[in-house]
Amino acid sequence: MASTRPLGIFLLAVVSTLTVSACTPFPATSDTATDETAVTAVNTAEASAGGRGFHLDREDDVSWEVQVAVGDREVEVTVAADGTTVRSSRDGDGIDDDERAALDAAATTLADAVRIAAAQNPGGERIDEAHLDEQSGAWAWEVEMQSGASVRLSATDGAVLGGRR
Repeated sequence: MASTRPLGIFLLAVVSTLTVSACTPFPATSDTATDETAVTAVNTAEASAGGRGFHLDREDDVSWEVQVAVGDREVEVTVAADGTTVRSSRDGDGIDDDERAALDAAATTLADAVRIAAAQNPGGERIDEAHLDEQSGAWAWEVEMQSGASVRLSATDGAVLGGRR
């Protein structure tokens, strides 16, 4: 009868290797940190204004501008580059009914869209802008990278709809 000991040793080695590699953190890069910073900026702006973000724009690595829907009005919040501090906030234009309805129906948040787009971006390209966009009557999140490449995501479920390079 054949011994199962070599097989057991092999499986133990595989499991040990997987366990160690799962516990080893990946080194953070500035691009990854920037995408995390974009999410932090959205969360900071939403908390400050008391609403839901629908447009994010990087302002030359100095700050983020986040437009937040609060009822039927828009609040423009400028957040520091690290995403943690509100620099200024001001009332903007009103939100049109179609855009407000799309935002209310969107199960995927602006922060979720940024996270999903970053995961679709294995090259680590930095996120430059994200916003709700309508095409042929369907609303989606359009997330643009600094090179002009973009990822389009369903506003209802976050599914990747496509992109362009």
